[in-house]
This record gives sequence, structure tokens and C-alpha cells, in this order.
Amino acid sequence: MIGSSDSRWREAFVDTSKGRVHYAEVGTGEPLILLHSNGCSLFEFQFVMEDLGKHHRVLALDLPGQGDSDPLSCHWTYDMYADAVVAWMDALGIQRACIAGSSIGGVVCLALGKRYADRIRSLVLIETPIRSGFAWAKRWFTVEGNFALPLQTLEAVSSRIRNVTPDFHKRWNIDRSKAGSHTMMDAMWAVREYDTLGTLAQLQVPTFAILGSHGPVGDGLEPLKAKIGDARIVVMDNCGHFPMIDEPAEFVANLHRFASSAD
Repeated sequence: MIGSSDSRWREAFVDTSKGRVHYAEVGTGEPLILLHSNGCSLFEFQFVMEDLGKHHRVLALDLPGQGDSDPLSCHWTYDMYADAVVAWMDALGIQRACIAGSSIGGVVCLALGKRYADRIRSLVLIETPIRSGFAWAKRWFTVEGNFALPLQTLEAVSSRIRNVTPDFHKRWNIDRSKAGSHTMMDAMWAVREYDTLGTLAQLQVPTFAILGSHGPVGDGLEPLKAKIGDARIVVMDNCGHFPMIDEPAEFVANLHRFASSAD
């Protein structure tokens, strides 16, 4: 786990034009940037980052308002999140990168591909919700139940993720508490308001997708197939919304293959 005495990760903060950003880094080579899901942090990738670092310069950051990055002071759109990621890249001198985003991190990827195509080698959309605002409205009570109540029981987390340990459960609730219910719900309102379907259709950068066979975003599979084709999509068996946690080794192999395809 990151932060342990034998970890090869380096953690740091950097001041950007969009606020102070916390990130971790490992490895050398072409940059591979990892963006976490709502209510999580860069710890979402704790089981895969060092193995990915054997092939890439891997950087995982806490999105604004979450983890240990600066809190939000107003409603943020996904264009604003994309601007913040590029400001962070500028601060670190990263000109172009493969960027992989999980869930809302994948929605940030969509905004990045639309606004900053010249900064993107490729995008990997991990369990990314691609649906209309109307579809979101129909499931909104479920969304509120998931994100408006920060603390979740071990049983609730175990129903979504395999092999949950007490330490992992503690980390899960730490990260959700750092973000807080308002920031998590603000991020979900921003997804509901964002045109993921239209943005996906307009992308002009190499794009790939990793989904879990039991994940909640399967309704986005057909739009993904229509845009990028079956060959650029992997559906990982026996995985839910967090394939990097359910099956770390398989996830690393898939993400490495897609990131390397951009070369």
C-alpha cells in the first residue's frame, strides 16, 4: 500500500493555477496518468500502480475536491476538471500523456479529449458512465443513496468489490469522508449535466475502454462499440465497477496493452 515503509511510490503536492494537487508517481517512460472515481483518491490504484510503473511513468492524482487536493469552493463542471488536470500537467512539465480514468475520472477523460486533444496520446475509459441526463434522472435516488451518505458499511462495500479487508474498508471511508457528501453529489450533478454521449461521438484521439462484466455502466457499451469498435474494448469477467481492485494483474495487462497501443 502507498505510504508503507517499503513503497517505491513518491508522493508530492504541486501548486497549480487551479489549486494545490496531491499526486503520486512511480516508474519511467511515457507518462500514464490515472484519474480515480468519485469519493476515492489515488489510493484506488494502489494495487496496480507499481506493476504499471515497470513499463510507464505512472502518475495518479487526487482530483480537485477529493483526496488531499484542495477543496472545491463552487460547483465544478467536467470542463473545469479537465482544465485542472492540464494545469497540473503544465506544472510538472508533461506535454502529452496517455490518460486513464475510472468512472467520473473517465468523464474527465472525455472532456480532456474534447478540449485538449493535442495533449493526449490516448484515452482509456474505465467503467465510465455514458448515458443521457434522462437516464441519470431515473436512477437519481440510487445515486443519492450512494454518494450523499459518505460512510458505508463493510457489507455494503463488499457487495461491490471483492476481497475487501478491514484496512481497505477503512481507507474507503477515509477517502469518502475527505471528499464529503456535497462534493461527491456535486460531481454527480456535473455528470448528469454533461453530454457524455455527444462528447464520445466527437472524440478525435485514440480511445480504449475497460469495463467489468458486473459493473453498473453496461448501458454505455453500445455507444462505445459504435465509436471505437470491439477490438478496443475489454470486458473483464467477474469484475464490478473497480476492476483494478477485483483483478489487479489482468487490469495491469489490459491497461499496459492499451497504453502501449498509442505508440
